Amino acid sequence: MQLITLFWSFFKIGFFTFGGGLAMIPFIEEEFIDKKKWVTRNDMTDMIALSQSFPGVIAVNVSIFVGHKIAGKRGAIMATLGTVLPALLSIVVIMSILAGFENNTYVKMIFVGIKAASAALILDTVVRMIRKAVKDTFGAIIAAIGFVIVMVNYSAAWSVVIGAVAGWWYYKRKETL
Repeated sequence: MQLITLFWSFFKIGFFTFGGGLAMIPFIEEEFIDKKKWVTRNDMTDMIALSQSFPGVIAVNVSIFVGHKIAGKRGAIMATLGTVLPALLSIVVIMSILAGFENNTYVKMIFVGIKAASAALILDTVVRMIRKAVKDTFGAIIAAIGFVIVMVNYSAAWSVVIGAVAGWWYYKRKETL
């Protein structure tokens, strides 16, 4: 039953969320932290950080981590299917309908609004992650350096690697003082 609930929860989130993987994060948090209490906020922060450092779509990566935490390998598979299936079905349906309306002014205006709302959801995720992950001046410095690394078009993976090495070095040094 838990596997079906896991699939259905991710299916609903995937079906009703526009704007990509990052836009899904607040809904995943609400569903699995606030409502079901299957995952802690600290776990979610770790899952999001790891998901961004691995290749692939962040929503799929997060669903794999959440599903695995809740129900092991089968949970990871069900959560992933629940995340991917709505997008696949939506794309097939929407593309078949919109093919004749791609230059329609009203359709363009609708997508401008959807993009703006999606940006707000992504910003919400960023603010929540910063509040949870940045605990001190060192964390703020690493976050700023990571942001600069990503903004100058280097791989996000480099940002994660540099943050990991810097964190290890800083806290190891702090232990010895």
